[in-house]
Amino acid sequence: MNRSEQPLIPIKADDYKAYKDDMTVFLKEVQWSPDQRTAKNAEIDLTFLIQNKGLGVNQTDSISILKNAVRLSKDRILLSNATSFVMNTLRDGLCIGKHVATSFEKSSGLDVLLQRNKDGALHQSELPEFHDKLSTQSAVLLFVAAYYIVYKLNNYETDVVTSINIDFGGIPELKLSRPSSAISNALYYYGAYIERSNTVNNDMELVKMTLLYFEALLEEIQMRKGALSFTEFYTNVHYKLEGTDFILDGFESTFSAAATSIQFNKTKMEDIVANHDAKHMFKRFAERLLCHDVTVGKNPMLELGGLPSITMADGKPGTGKSMLIAATATMIAERCEWLDIPFLFWPLPENIISTFQGGSAERAIEWFRPMQDASKIIFAPIDDAENNLEERTRQGVSAGVRELIGVFLRNTEGAYAINNGNRLISLFTNIPDQIDKAVLSRIQYRVSMDGAVTKEDFIDQDFIWWRKYKEMMPDFVDAKDPKSYNYMDFQKEVRSLAELESGPYEFKIDDIQAIYNDAEQHFDPTDHEFFGAFYQKILQRYPFFSSRDLRNIQKAVDARIIDFDLPEVWWDNPETFFRQDYDTKLNMLKELTKSNLGSLSFSELRLREALNYIETAVRINETGINRDIKETAKRMFISEEASKQIRNGEISF
Repeated sequence: MNRSEQPLIPIKADDYKAYKDDMTVFLKEVQWSPDQRTAKNAEIDLTFLIQNKGLGVNQTDSISILKNAVRLSKDRILLSNATSFVMNTLRDGLCIGKHVATSFEKSSGLDVLLQRNKDGALHQSELPEFHDKLSTQSAVLLFVAAYYIVYKLNNYETDVVTSINIDFGGIPELKLSRPSSAISNALYYYGAYIERSNTVNNDMELVKMTLLYFEALLEEIQMRKGALSFTEFYTNVHYKLEGTDFILDGFESTFSAAATSIQFNKTKMEDIVANHDAKHMFKRFAERLLCHDVTVGKNPMLELGGLPSITMADGKPGTGKSMLIAATATMIAERCEWLDIPFLFWPLPENIISTFQGGSAERAIEWFRPMQDASKIIFAPIDDAENNLEERTRQGVSAGVRELIGVFLRNTEGAYAINNGNRLISLFTNIPDQIDKAVLSRIQYRVSMDGAVTKEDFIDQDFIWWRKYKEMMPDFVDAKDPKSYNYMDFQKEVRSLAELESGPYEFKIDDIQAIYNDAEQHFDPTDHEFFGAFYQKILQRYPFFSSRDLRNIQKAVDARIIDFDLPEVWWDNPETFFRQDYDTKLNMLKELTKSNLGSLSFSELRLREALNYIETAVRINETGINRDIKETAKRMFISEEASKQIRNGEISF
């Protein structure tokens, strides 16, 4: 059974809050007999855990987490907001864990074994199964509790918590013999860190320590999950906490529920000068993402073939790439809010490359994990992509970059690269030729961003700048308006790329035109055989061309076939389309697709996209060579000029 087909079990507030009093008892006082050998043999200093206790074998130590909460709040009557949030999160997490563990108990038959054990009727042959199920139940309880706690705290005062540095030694001991012991064990060491480590001295440090501890607890349980038995009674179902996006998927800790959108500057597409094809296509990508059906976790646009999973925009610095990121995010966010769909703006972090071995891969995996969440619309831009996805064969490329690229490739077109049609990964770069070739081959749609080019473009870019003065002080800007041009007319939105393309294709690279002319002498461009011969000649001239490039051309054609506006009535009334069932939406889009091409033939569209893709690929491939030639020529010129000035006595040492 696929994960998307597994049953979704709701967790209601009344279900888990029934355990509230039981879990509060553990927070008031938790008792445990710490393993002395663990403290002595650990690589880290754990003496603080049992300091001044003088514990002997089998003696019990106790800690009150609530008393420590009062101490950190510095108020005997009211807990501080941060401390209260942590305590409520701890209790709710334990309650949810207990509820799910109880469900496991019933579905696995553990409840029957517990009753037989209580009655003294448990046969000796049943003991292994009994203990295995108790151990798995304990792991389920702690995993669910820890996962919920991390989910909640990841969203709390993120800027403040991230800036706090605390020494955390890890989980000293984890016992999974039975649920009550597992809770006592986990909370005892958590409480010891708070009370005795001398690292938690205020409420925000409490938040940080709690986050670190339960993240480590999650990792510890995941390391042990392979040794657990009867896990299918937990992993074969999904759980969802009602009223939230908190979802349990076995022992997977994707943290997709905890991921929150990064803030961005609100920008409109019309504020970007020129770049008509880039603005148009990213508007199309945004609209197609919004066709995603969160109920079934699929997108009919993906099925129609017009939604590339990876795109790229390249151009000189200052041509509007960062503005396009913000404008695309703004459009998706506004329409997601209108349609009541969660939106995640998820740019690649600036600190993705770690100085530690394996650290970059871990960070990259964490970045990809939220993109597996089919309940959100996700826009994941990578700005200045040449910095983090640099060609691996270049001299001096760090191990961290290699790790990131490895994760990127596996998660975009690997065996387990799942695309639900709800995410768009977009690369933005000034130097596309420096991006790793394998990464470039994954890009299914490419647009160039040249910025302002025409006289009207420059007039409009100036207008966007000085109009603020005119709005504040009408008489301040005294320059005369253009006589035959209305501001921003050249920046009006195009309805389709066909509006930008008139007449035959204009070649930019002579070699490509020569190859095309050669193929055209033998075959008609409307025949399938023409493309076979044309692609073969391209491969002979440019060995980097491959079957993946051909697939990318096909995706570009698919995207153009469905290059149409969604009817305004669909946006005005979401019930007419967006809230229909998946099959209905698919059929409605098919009807639009049939009527979209108009007088444009499939052969013409196919040829134009093939030529555009190949010329772009060749341009990117040759840009690096041309740049190296210019740099070499520049160094030679400087050297010759320096020699000349030395000979003429213009420079003395």
